[in-house]
Amino acid sequence: RTFDRDLWEEGAVKNIATKEEALEIINGDKEAIIAVYAPWCQFCQGMEEEFAKYAQEAGVPVYKFRGDEEREFVSEFLNTASFPTVNKVKGNGEVVKYDSEVRTVAAFKEFETSS
Repeated sequence: RTFDRDLWEEGAVKNIATKEEALEIINGDKEAIIAVYAPWCQFCQGMEEEFAKYAQEAGVPVYKFRGDEEREFVSEFLNTASFPTVNKVKGNGEVVKYDSEVRTVAAFKEFETSS
């Protein structure tokens, strides 16, 4: 479980630094997309480029939250049992899990607009 760097260090994907900040987004009244990730996870690393491109074009704010250090929290509030887990936060606070292994710009856009 080693890694050389964090994921999405630059670009349109915004970092959520704390659990409190995550709860503010979840309990806010705006839609958002949150990727729960672990920097050492090969599947997270594998979707880094496509998710970054998606974030540039997204119609809602796109965030990342490092979940490997907050497993109980992400399990309870962000539908996370494994990494990566992408969620859409609805304006009413409902958190909807992206339930697909397809991690492309088009697939993320479709999830954003359809859920």
